[in-house]
Amino acid sequence: MTEEGTLSSGAFLDRWCPHYLSWSRPRTALFLLCIYLFTAAIPYVVTNQIAAWRGVSLFSPEHYIDGMIPYMPWTIVFYFSFYLYFPVVAWFGSGDETRRIEGFVFHVYLTLATWLACLVFIAVPVKVSLRDHVTLDGGIFDPFLESLYNADPPFNSWPSLHVFQSLLIALVIRRWMIQDGKWTNAHSIILSIGWGLLALSTMGIKQHYIFDAITGCVFALLVWFYLCQPKLNQTEH
Repeated sequence: MTEEGTLSSGAFLDRWCPHYLSWSRPRTALFLLCIYLFTAAIPYVVTNQIAAWRGVSLFSPEHYIDGMIPYMPWTIVFYFSFYLYFPVVAWFGSGDETRRIEGFVFHVYLTLATWLACLVFIAVPVKVSLRDHVTLDGGIFDPFLESLYNADPPFNSWPSLHVFQSLLIALVIRRWMIQDGKWTNAHSIILSIGWGLLALSTMGIKQHYIFDAITGCVFALLVWFYLCQPKLNQTEH
């Protein structure tokens, strides 16, 4: 590792978690997962509730394509698959010494990017007005959809956190698997299809506009190429 690449993260870990590099892998993975839960997930919930309380929507990004995308309740399965990305990336990021530093750095930038998105939610709020397309008729997926709609007010529209966070995680997992010599065409196909269905699900259950998904992709790529990847490169041998 270069000194430049590990200075700030190393100083933090030395001060607050001096035995981080000697922890067991499950403990390290749990630590990384908790970073997300306490520093990124909670701010999302808070900003969503604030936006719902204000009830302000500055513009409508609805496009005719949103009306062309059918309501697909079955995609709720892939929408909820989003929550599997975080324990998976925490496990991948808790390997050897260099990987643990990269895992910590990635979760820090995932948090910072989420905070930036939360600022957008507060500064430029948009209400998603697509739920009138939803038909709850006693189908097998209806209890899950009802739970989601009741718990998640239709704000925090753009950029879609589901899209941008999952894409960032997919990119870093791909990076790590390539470094380990384990990335294959099959992995590329499986991850692409799985992530594509997750992104589709945000529109298929009328939780997001296509604008939200596109801006989520753009935001993720900007964060990856200009923040995450350069910082991770500094930690390599």
